[in-house]
Amino acid sequence: MILLILWAVLASGCSIYGLLIFKLLVRWRIIDDSEAVRGSDLLLAGLVLLVLFVQLASIFWPANYVLASSWLAGALILAVFSPSITRSYFRRFALQQKQIPVFWLIFLVVLLYSTLEPVNADSGLYHLPSIRWYERFRVIPGLGNLHGRLAFNSSFLVASAAFGLTDLAGQTVFPLNGFVFLVVSWRLLGQIRSATSIRFLALLLLILVLFYLVRQVYSPTPDVWATLLPITIFMIWLDIKPVFSFRHILLFMLVCLCITVKLATIPIAFCLLPLGWAVRKQLSSRTLVFLTGMAFLLIAPWLIRTTILSGYLLYPFPAIDLFAFDWKIPLERVQFEKDYVTIWGRFRLFEPEIKPGLLEKPATEWIPMWWSLKPYYFLNKPTWVLAVLSPFVIGLHFLNPIRRARIQKLLWPWLVALIGFLFWFFSAPDYRFGYQFIWLTAFLPLLPFMPQRSDFWNVRPFSNLVVTGLLLILLSVYANTFLRKEHFPLLHYAIFPKPLSFRHRGPEEVVFDRCRTRSGLEVLIPNHGPLFLGCYDQERPCSPYFYPDLELRGNTIADGFRSTLSTGK
Repeated sequence: MILLILWAVLASGCSIYGLLIFKLLVRWRIIDDSEAVRGSDLLLAGLVLLVLFVQLASIFWPANYVLASSWLAGALILAVFSPSITRSYFRRFALQQKQIPVFWLIFLVVLLYSTLEPVNADSGLYHLPSIRWYERFRVIPGLGNLHGRLAFNSSFLVASAAFGLTDLAGQTVFPLNGFVFLVVSWRLLGQIRSATSIRFLALLLLILVLFYLVRQVYSPTPDVWATLLPITIFMIWLDIKPVFSFRHILLFMLVCLCITVKLATIPIAFCLLPLGWAVRKQLSSRTLVFLTGMAFLLIAPWLIRTTILSGYLLYPFPAIDLFAFDWKIPLERVQFEKDYVTIWGRFRLFEPEIKPGLLEKPATEWIPMWWSLKPYYFLNKPTWVLAVLSPFVIGLHFLNPIRRARIQKLLWPWLVALIGFLFWFFSAPDYRFGYQFIWLTAFLPLLPFMPQRSDFWNVRPFSNLVVTGLLLILLSVYANTFLRKEHFPLLHYAIFPKPLSFRHRGPEEVVFDRCRTRSGLEVLIPNHGPLFLGCYDQERPCSPYFYPDLELRGNTIADGFRSTLSTGK
């Protein structure tokens, strides 16, 4: 199966690049190598470098398999020049897998669910179209004029384009969510073996991740990374020692990556304040220069791409209006995209159903309306209530001397999670946008109730039983729902997963209407209603909405799009 090959390539390449950055940091005397480094730490560091590379390169070249091949070639060269070090780390990785056999059951579940067609409604609307545009062209000026959400610049989508392999596979494949899902699951399984109460949180988070996200493992949605990466940041933070190490560097890199994946994760950046303060006396000028340079290399290309796609430094935030490019998206459309994110989260309405004044409703009106919406999963509302009550739980701990000492160590992580929870709730309270902050806000205050030492209660056999039971349930659901009831042809998609394509709904002439703008540009418009307004893998100019003011900036699509409303023509 192609996903097995891609996961192996990603794991090997990320490990090699992660090992490279670790060795360079030791050589530059920013860290020392006295503390053992986990294989998952190297994988995650290599993943950050992968995204850094494709983001920067995509400004000048299309983000396609050529970039992925260049990245892999670099990894092979590094492995050839450092064979003994590379072999030792890969040997340790293989040994660790033998020690965590339940990981391979997770691997089987992820592999099976990856054969299914993605179900995220936004995938056909703008995830896959964005990936296709990134594969075919370097970043296109004013692409957001074609459809506003094509300017929702996510570094995840750029990396997905590089590994989409459309020209080689005959369809776009999506290996990145499954890969990170496996890496984070592996980390959580390792932390379940911890001798502290963190093992209970790791077990609970692994259960939630499996339950909530397994259906999204083969999907081009950034939501999976936007959930898993902040969770990883919190779990590393809870396990970190107050001595500056590679993990501090990794946390900083992951925070920068999260911001470029999805701007809604920006509250996670607050974790850098207590982390930096705790090791402030250990930070040399060389370290600060490295961290500043890393932040610049990760965030600057993302800002440049956003500006080229939309004409705004941050999109969709029309208040930050610094430029006068001719490809700038009209102000009222940017404001609509910003407002719609909030409207969808609060009222779950499609664009044609929106009425004026929704955002003017006070909290006393919109919160009851939001609460009455049917949640995606039955655990959403109880978990939200637990998060709301978490300040009272924190207060109870301070009444008990033993629990007070325990909660003080968790106070900063909980405060950062609470900031993220409040930011999510008042900006776009769709549950799937805020799982990471909801879960951590709700469950971190419960840790002081848990036994501190593993000799009091050995959680490992219990956790293995619980996780294995959930995995068997997921396998049963797959067999009963998809194989027996829906007759999913598993063998047919054993090599290549089921493609995400508009062709499943009919031929092009049936799925799309052809419209021409005032400039004569032909644009395809999906005609199947609000639930099926996606362009999917259509590579001609296509948008759910027709803008008669749309025009090309030059003779080709590579020159970009603009609106006559912005140019005044």
